[in-house]
Amino acid sequence: MTRVSPRLAGLALLAGVLILAAALTQLDLRLASSQAVTLAAKEADGDVPLDDPVARVWDSAEPVEIPLSAQNVATPQGGGSIRAVTVRALNDGERIFFRLEWADATQDVSAFAAEDFRDAAAIQFPASGVATLPSFCMGQADGRVNIWQWKADWQADIDRGFVNVPEAYPNAVSDDYPFKDEDLFYPGRAAGNLLSQTERKTPVENLVAAGIGTLTTAEEQPVAGKGIWQNGKWYVLFAREMKAGGDYTPFKPGQTTNVAFAVWDGATGERDGLKSVSQFADLKVEGVARAEGKSGAVVWVFVMAGVVIVFMGMAYARLRAGHQEQ
Repeated sequence: MTRVSPRLAGLALLAGVLILAAALTQLDLRLASSQAVTLAAKEADGDVPLDDPVARVWDSAEPVEIPLSAQNVATPQGGGSIRAVTVRALNDGERIFFRLEWADATQDVSAFAAEDFRDAAAIQFPASGVATLPSFCMGQADGRVNIWQWKADWQADIDRGFVNVPEAYPNAVSDDYPFKDEDLFYPGRAAGNLLSQTERKTPVENLVAAGIGTLTTAEEQPVAGKGIWQNGKWYVLFAREMKAGGDYTPFKPGQTTNVAFAVWDGATGERDGLKSVSQFADLKVEGVARAEGKSGAVVWVFVMAGVVIVFMGMAYARLRAGHQEQ
């Protein structure tokens, strides 16, 4: 009987682990999975317009109902007024698209006044390179997350124009303010703070987090979107290029990752941690992967080299064992 030395067996095992790690890295697969609800981002049958969340193309996407519940992990706990959100996903090989739909009897599109709270929705993914499934509440130190948040007041700023003090308080009276056109007296706008901007290009904010209390606006804002309210429902579209760098979650055809959702109902005072949230669901990006770039080719070279080393080692072990038997 041919025996393989423990040292050779260990080397073979190590090579196998390296091959598996390289394959998972190249495919951007994660060892952890929610193994719950599955959302498929199928290839779109036609163009997906960025300005129409109810376009006919969405009829071809399979709807998945995601259950939501109140956020009870961190202070302030509560929310939960929205019990479910219906999600559809598509991709065209270059971009990935999500459409969220939920019932809401009121259209809350202002957060300017102290007593106003906006409607909002968010999508959360494990960040690039994360190997374990993060906490669905903002991730954790070793499990960063990438979040896209649509805000109804930002949508209103784009659709109707920025709401300023005279619009929010039409009956208020004030003296003339001589510096209203000078950036020095609007430091938030001058610093580029997204919350202070009066001219918006997108109603969606791209964020990153590594645990409760770490939510941060990302340096790049590549996520587009559009939300409309009609017949007592919100329809909100999110879109982004599938390729991404940094902590922003990349997507590719054939990939399986995870996704979670959150919705805020402004009419019930929901904001910050007061919201309706979901657990992570599986997200499958359908389609045929494009040709690999140079970095992918390099990874696969190492994979194939590892396979060759393992088989050569096993062949050598059999040959040596055969000589010893003679």
